[in-house]
Amino acid sequence: MTVPLTTAPDTARLTAASALQTLLPELVALGLHAKQAHWNVTGPGFLPLHTLTDRIAADVNGWADRVAERAVVLGFSVDARPTTVSSATGPFPAGRPTDHEVVAELAELIEGVAIRARGSLGDLERDDAVAYDLTVEILEDLDKYHWMLQAQTP
Repeated sequence: MTVPLTTAPDTARLTAASALQTLLPELVALGLHAKQAHWNVTGPGFLPLHTLTDRIAADVNGWADRVAERAVVLGFSVDARPTTVSSATGPFPAGRPTDHEVVAELAELIEGVAIRARGSLGDLERDDAVAYDLTVEILEDLDKYHWMLQAQTP
C-alpha cells in the first residue's frame, strides 16, 4: 500500500480498491477480445462490426486506465499483468469468426462484465463516490454497446 491521496478510511479505500481491481482485468480482457474481433470478423456484417469493435476496444481501454488510476489514488497498486488478465475471462474464438459469432461472443462478455460491475455498486456507493460514479459511467456504455451488438442480429 502506498500513501493514499484521499482521506477516506482504510476499510472504505480497501473495499473500493478491491472492487476496482476485480473490474480492471475484465476490462483489459474485454478490450483485447474486441480488438481480436475487429481484426478477424467475417461475413456480411463485417463493416459495421469492424467499426463498432474498434470503438468498443478504444473505450474499454480508456475505462481500464481510469479504473486503475482510481485504485492507485486510493493508495493501492493494481494488477493487470497478462496472467491476471487471462484468468479474468474465457478465450475468444480463434481464427476468423463470423459476424454472428462476434456479436454473440462480445455481447456475452459485455453482459458478464456489466453484471459483475453492478454487483459492486452497493459497496462503491457507500465507500467511494468517485469509484461509484466511474463504475456507473462504465455501465452506461457497456449497456449501450450490448444493445448495439444485439441490434446487429436479424
